Amino acid sequence: MRLCQELFELYGSKKRMDCRPGGGSCEAEPQASVLCGAKCFCEDAKWANPLIDCSNESLFEVTGYPLTGDIPLLNRKIFRGTRVNIREHPYIVSIRRNSGHYLTGTLITKNLVLTVAHPIIHVPIQELRVVAGESYCDRGTSLLTVLIILINENFDPFTLVADIAMLRFYEDIVFRSSVKSISLVMPQMTLSGTAFVTGWGRCDLTGNELCLPRASQYYPDEIIDPMLRSISLTITPENYYCEGYKRHETNIGVGMKCVGVAREEISVCPCLGVPGAPLVVNAKLAGILSWGFGCGYLHDLPLIYTSTQHYTSWIAQNVLIFRRLNKDDFKPLFQATKSYVVLDWLSRTRVSMPIPHDHANIFKEFQLVKLDEELAKLQGIPYDIRDFMYDAELHDKKLSLFKDMKKAIMENITRVEAIKNISKLVLTRIKPRPFFSNKSLLDITVAYEDYENSDDD
Repeated sequence: MRLCQELFELYGSKKRMDCRPGGGSCEAEPQASVLCGAKCFCEDAKWANPLIDCSNESLFEVTGYPLTGDIPLLNRKIFRGTRVNIREHPYIVSIRRNSGHYLTGTLITKNLVLTVAHPIIHVPIQELRVVAGESYCDRGTSLLTVLIILINENFDPFTLVADIAMLRFYEDIVFRSSVKSISLVMPQMTLSGTAFVTGWGRCDLTGNELCLPRASQYYPDEIIDPMLRSISLTITPENYYCEGYKRHETNIGVGMKCVGVAREEISVCPCLGVPGAPLVVNAKLAGILSWGFGCGYLHDLPLIYTSTQHYTSWIAQNVLIFRRLNKDDFKPLFQATKSYVVLDWLSRTRVSMPIPHDHANIFKEFQLVKLDEELAKLQGIPYDIRDFMYDAELHDKKLSLFKDMKKAIMENITRVEAIKNISKLVLTRIKPRPFFSNKSLLDITVAYEDYENSDDD
């Protein structure tokens, strides 16, 4: 009842109604009856600004707005999207979680993917893979190993400010017709004209388009369509439909871009609510889909994208740092990630479990490696396999170490002096093993003398 009254106020109705799901009176105006889900007929319905034509009623889900002031997450739906081949949008990649499609990403270099931060902020990196060059998100034989997740340092999970992240995988992609990177829109460019948004989302349940439903353990209520789909929309310098967010006390923050039309304008206009989906203008990346008031509902508002123009400097500086690193630099981290995945699988699939033993705390101290010197220079918070091992015991130590490393870089302190000044790196009387050690990964406790003479690292 409260929802109906709010909708009446929003759309200018001056009448009240007794509206109950599955039945109720039709005393109020018909469009409100549709919104509230009552079984009322909209015959003889005439109003100044119709929300939806009666013939289109069955195309939309009946639901209300989230609570006032909430940041609504996308429902991962695609409505009236066109089926496309990956060769038309070769920059699109599927970010997999435990082999199932989880998120849409955009390829910006041969080993870097850009996406939104909120779906992966707490996801263990060993569960993530990247698949490129596939039109279907349930196919692909080459799973690229994600080594680094870089979250923007200003990301706020409550307001979704700075909702942008970068994934660095180990293998370098060979560009071909179905796999290509995309360049960014220039920061000073004024966006206008036709734009495309492409990705994988829920099936369109209207019955008008082919769908091959796939279930997901992470989104059990959403039936994912594995076929890649795209929509086109027009970008205008000013979008008065975005004012709808202000009426609900939901602010569009700095670095966010509101694009598209509202459902009041065109009741069957296409929409795509897939987080991470790229907004492409003139074959250049202008934004990545972040949040918004639904897709395929009766009263959609334009969706909100993270503007790549606003974060051009952040993207460019981090890309330059990653380019200074090659596969040899990442090889220890790659081996550690693969080893951890294999050992985890073995521990969960063994018929007879090994005798439990305590992996001494002295082996859990964070050790500085050559790669960390470059990772500490990144703008943002980098996550790797070390952040998720030993119940995340190393995460805080790593953050502290990187903080001191950045300070040392700014103050031009040498590496040796920086290590001496890191208060969190306290060594015990028995020397701890470096993280990148086969013995550490295998949880084998040996005397320090044996370790010191070994050459397995």
